[in-house]
Amino acid sequence: MRGVTSEVIAEVRARASILDVVSELVVLKRSGKNYMGLCPFHNEKSPSFTVNQDKGFFKCFGCNEGGDVFAFVQKTKKVEFIDSVRELAQKYGIKLVESQEERVEYDKRSGMKMLYEQASHYYQRLLQDPKEGMEAREYLKARGITEETQAKFRLGYAPHYWDGLLNYMTGACQASTQQLLEAGLIRQRQGGSGHFDLFRNRLMVPICDSDGQVIAFGGRTLGDDQVKYLNSPESIIYKKGENLFAFHLAKDSIRKNDSVIVVEGYFDAITPHQYGFENTVATLGTALTEAQARLMVRYTESKRVYLAFDTDQAGLKAMERGVETLAQVASGVGIDLRVLQVPGGKDPDECLRTKDESGNATGPEIFKQALAGAPELIDYQIEDALQGTDITTHTGRIEAARKVIPVIAAMKNTVARMEYIRQVASRLNIREDAMITDVRQERDSKRTHNETRFGRQAPNSPFAPGGGKRPMASGVSDAELKLLALCLTSRDDHQKVMEVLADEDFLTPEHQKIKQALVGIGSQFNTMEELQYELMNRLAPEPELSAYITEVILTAEELKKQNLPLVVVLVDFQARIIKERIAGLIKTLAGIEKDEEKAEQKQVKIMELTRLEIVELPAAKTFGELVTLKRKIEAIDTDLSEARV
Repeated sequence: MRGVTSEVIAEVRARASILDVVSELVVLKRSGKNYMGLCPFHNEKSPSFTVNQDKGFFKCFGCNEGGDVFAFVQKTKKVEFIDSVRELAQKYGIKLVESQEERVEYDKRSGMKMLYEQASHYYQRLLQDPKEGMEAREYLKARGITEETQAKFRLGYAPHYWDGLLNYMTGACQASTQQLLEAGLIRQRQGGSGHFDLFRNRLMVPICDSDGQVIAFGGRTLGDDQVKYLNSPESIIYKKGENLFAFHLAKDSIRKNDSVIVVEGYFDAITPHQYGFENTVATLGTALTEAQARLMVRYTESKRVYLAFDTDQAGLKAMERGVETLAQVASGVGIDLRVLQVPGGKDPDECLRTKDESGNATGPEIFKQALAGAPELIDYQIEDALQGTDITTHTGRIEAARKVIPVIAAMKNTVARMEYIRQVASRLNIREDAMITDVRQERDSKRTHNETRFGRQAPNSPFAPGGGKRPMASGVSDAELKLLALCLTSRDDHQKVMEVLADEDFLTPEHQKIKQALVGIGSQFNTMEELQYELMNRLAPEPELSAYITEVILTAEELKKQNLPLVVVLVDFQARIIKERIAGLIKTLAGIEKDEEKAEQKQVKIMELTRLEIVELPAAKTFGELVTLKRKIEAIDTDLSEARV
């Protein structure tokens, strides 16, 4: 098979998540360790199609179809095996070897991985050498690292000789000095006369890829070297920002515990593994990257991530950078970020090794309690901001508000955001409406490209200066989702939504299309399951909508359990639309060039809109009252449009 080697197939099989691939075509719901859904290979009303993520296979007990991720692509796309490999390779960014040059590059990568595996065996053997590895073993003993853990992490020892590894690799392994140089295992002497080992007299910690292959090393000095940790340079097989230490050992535990603990250093990860917290990974000397965050999140259903960075200034800065990355990845996913605060300012390694006066190990229980009590990120950030200022003074309260406002503004849940505004405003003894205004301004200034693509502007509506589309708040999209989901829970709710709301009432284009499809189906269905099935069939030609359809159907299942009245969701939806409209108009007014003659009129309009938002909107409890309020806002919108013509 040209371009597809056994190595490529193995890499695709390891990286391609069968759950992700199947979910693009089948709506899956968790059932124990498996996922269930309606079979894509035959018509059925009750789910008999199952997916096992851990074992990487699917099986339908109705039609007896089954197989691995390649088989699923083959059967659904009607393609040959090689084409299924190619498609999945493209999906997961795995480059196929299609040319001689690419073949050479592939062989070079494979050869470098082999070099690191051979070097790892060399270091491991020396650690166990009675004489050579004595100092390293004593160091590990002092840190409480057992022989079992040493073997699990493949720890080793680099001797103090200048050319120990060089001689072994060029001799027993028949590697060339050029290969070792490119791999970053040796260096050239100044002046160009000879070479020497990069790692000398160091405890060696192998860094592996997600498949467990050694791709780099971290070396901890055992002498008085000023460089405490020396790490392999980046190479064609090793990118710090694309890998996580111990991830290959943590994957199964991350799935089992439905969470991941992120630490900074090698031993901050090794020690937790030894004490049973095997869902722990470590960054590799950099702030968390998007690639690392996505790798972690893929293995958790709850998306819970514990940040357990050191409590010194450097650790706190690293955490802040990690938070920004995870928050970016969390957009639309809902990552549950927690901050693990270890008592006494200790790092995870120190904490877990804690003993009482009698010598009994107390660290694991302390660590477990810290996990259980880990605050949500937002709570940690607010407390951190407030504790760092003197809120008994006017200046201190202003400074605290300045720190807290960006944190609150970043929250996606509107209800939660308003609750935190109330709490903080009360605590700082500042006006709630002033804080609302500042939070709104902060959110407007931080709108992303991804948010703006969902924007909508009514004809001749001055939502944004220059006629640009104003981004839609995520809360509006959430309300739309619930309304569409309720359409799939009962015939009465379906009929009511169809009557009350037009397609254009939905601001999200994808939700508009789903609404239009529901209108097209009409009432020609016997059960809600039939409605769901017909909806999926109608939108099947638009694969970009699959994620939205899946979300709507899954939300419908949740709303069934909650027995949520339609009127509640309708009121919430209308309220969010109104709030969005008010925010747009206020932004428009703020963007109008200053005019002394119209300054007073502009301020009156802003105050009127603010009063509508703060006073009348919370007081409106029925759908009819909200419609009346909406008309008032439309009148202001019309006045502004006429004034700018």
